[in-house]
Amino acid sequence: MFPVAVARAIQLAGQHPAVAAWRVAGVSADGQVVAEFDIRTELPAAWRPRGESPSGVRALETVTLTFLPGYPVRAPHIALRDDFSRAHPHLNPRPAGWPPEPCIVAGSPRELLQARGIEGFIDQIADWLDAAAMLALNDPEHGWEPVSRDTIDDIMVVDGEGLRAMPQTEAGCAVVQTEYFVRSDAGNLVYFVDHRSCVQISMEGSRFGRGQVREGLWRGKALGLVLWAGDDPSGQPVVVGEYLPETVVTVRDLRARARLYGCADQLDAKINLFAFALQDKAFEPIPLTVTFLVRRPFHLVGSASPIELCSYLIHLQSSQDLIDEDRGLVRLCAYREELSVAVLRRASGTVAADDGLPWALVGCGSVGSKIAVHLARQGEGPALVVDQGVMMPHNFARHAMLPGDAERRGLTGAKATLLADGLEFLQQRPAEHVGDVIGLSDEPAGRALLAGDGGRVLLNTTGSTAVREGLSFLAWEHRPLLSEAHLLGAGEAAYAALEGVGGNPNLSDLAAESYYRIAGMPDLRTRVFGAEAEAIAIGQGCGAVTFPVPDSRLSAFAAGLADIVARRKAEGRAAPHGLLHIGEIGPDGVSQSWLDDRIEPWTILAGKRGIGIRLSPRVTGKIADDIAAKPGSETGGVLIGRFSQVGNAFQVVDVLEAPPDSVFSADKFVLGTVGLKTAVAAVIRTSGGSLYPLGTWHNHLVDSGPSALDTQTAARLALRQLFPVLMLIALPGGYTCLTAESFDTGLFDVRSPVEGEAQSAVPGSRDGPGSP
Repeated sequence: MFPVAVARAIQLAGQHPAVAAWRVAGVSADGQVVAEFDIRTELPAAWRPRGESPSGVRALETVTLTFLPGYPVRAPHIALRDDFSRAHPHLNPRPAGWPPEPCIVAGSPRELLQARGIEGFIDQIADWLDAAAMLALNDPEHGWEPVSRDTIDDIMVVDGEGLRAMPQTEAGCAVVQTEYFVRSDAGNLVYFVDHRSCVQISMEGSRFGRGQVREGLWRGKALGLVLWAGDDPSGQPVVVGEYLPETVVTVRDLRARARLYGCADQLDAKINLFAFALQDKAFEPIPLTVTFLVRRPFHLVGSASPIELCSYLIHLQSSQDLIDEDRGLVRLCAYREELSVAVLRRASGTVAADDGLPWALVGCGSVGSKIAVHLARQGEGPALVVDQGVMMPHNFARHAMLPGDAERRGLTGAKATLLADGLEFLQQRPAEHVGDVIGLSDEPAGRALLAGDGGRVLLNTTGSTAVREGLSFLAWEHRPLLSEAHLLGAGEAAYAALEGVGGNPNLSDLAAESYYRIAGMPDLRTRVFGAEAEAIAIGQGCGAVTFPVPDSRLSAFAAGLADIVARRKAEGRAAPHGLLHIGEIGPDGVSQSWLDDRIEPWTILAGKRGIGIRLSPRVTGKIADDIAAKPGSETGGVLIGRFSQVGNAFQVVDVLEAPPDSVFSADKFVLGTVGLKTAVAAVIRTSGGSLYPLGTWHNHLVDSGPSALDTQTAARLALRQLFPVLMLIALPGGYTCLTAESFDTGLFDVRSPVEGEAQSAVPGSRDGPGSP
């Protein structure tokens, strides 16, 4: 008698097409049920008369499943016959005397059982046996399985990337200095070897020995040998494609393994030299490590490299241990790679370090710190962090860094320093600047620090309009690739912008474009431009441009923002366009949706007093369409956008159509008023006041400067607003314009740029040379 779930599983497994017969072999007192299944394998016709493959897999293999108490929460244990060849990959480590156990899934057998049932479990066993018969368990898609070891004696910490870079075209053996701890527990020794150094030394210059730290624990210095095969006679690297189980116990076995790996002469020479040097000398036992760098036919499982590290340790007590080859003193080492940028990049699947642009972070608060940590965990931490702020206790509610003893006592330091300290634990400590980025950018040396040589992504996460405008319109000697990321609407939305090459469009342009996009999204605009989003919380004696939001919400958006920055870093500076990303949280409070759009370069003009006129592609497109729709007649409309005080520039993102009472004729255009006030009010309302009328546009049918009527109109409009007024005139060959202010109505004529470059202002008039 046994549990019904087990009985059901045995019956279902027995009905599997690959199962020829089954039987219950026993039921133990503790509730274990042992069942045997004879499984047919798909041997090719040439092997069937023999009844087994050259690799030792039989046409009918008996597989034992042991069902444990608690099945099906626990998966059954699998055992092959005792004499099944262990010269196959994907066998689980097992103590000596235990039957082989196949590794049938890259993951948990328990999860396989839940996902596919006992039928899927038998499927995987049958597939494993078929692959073993064909010697196909190692395949290029999944990678080469490292040598399977049933036991591990010692641990080595290595610089994997450094070791894999050692092999040369000729076979070789490098000697490196190692350090170690050895612990004795009831006579059982365990070595912990620090093998991170890849600096080659001479045998004569090596040091070894040990001293006792405390009872049962010693610390010392020793040597490591690193060996590799050279190229074959054709000039190709030696590839070892034979898979063997781990059988090395003695120095003789170690030499045999070196012959298989193509570096026997190198190992023999070093071992003989070491034995001679130690002859008749007394010393405390030391670990001599031997690591073979073995090139496999394709990459290893979980790695991009085909080089496998096969490490051993000789517990060396005298020179005779190397001379008497049959002493069982060779121990098996498991290696662990040190935490390094290379390990982080490999685990994250990111590109090689030289392929992506470096980056710097401005703003080390909640969003900035989380983006920095996300990228650092994939080996792409910032080269520089900048922030003038000091950590306050409430900042830890959302900051990526955890408080230490000092912070818990209220002794907080600079945000930039805290973040730099944290990134150092990921082997990527950046340079830091504690101070205002605007002040830093005032000096050439500060701009050079921020931009590097110009080939750097500079990410602003401060959420500060002043910082965004200042960086966007700064006269950079070597302009970096400016980017921005922050949250909007009290944490209800996320925003990222990445400017185009040469700052066209720049971050300020992209912000203006985002206002237009958000204004057209009713749900989002309520959250972004609503009263809660506009509120500024005032603390005791200070103000903070922030809002309460849980860390989970901020972290969810920060992960997406980090991916955006990582992609931009990987793509480099080739894209001639800007990128705009707006993410919003769904009604369920969990799901996200993102608007991702390319923003093509803007048309840039230059006006009086250095005023810039920056026209989005939408604006120039609508103007061209309106002109084409009214051939032989002047037409026009109202320009919508914002005026950047820092940049001294108009940023035009849309146009309103001319009201129906406007006058259209071949010699003039007169803007009507019917419905115009309502349309303007709608723009201001839906954009939360971030967009507003800047002036008007109209066209001339011939290339000419502004007319007297244009001049008078501009002067009248300038008296009605506190910032400059723009009158844009579209010509057959480009644009001209007027800019006027209440204190100055002087006029300049501007032509459109050639291939997107700004033109200098050129005096002129439609009414004739010399006109004002």
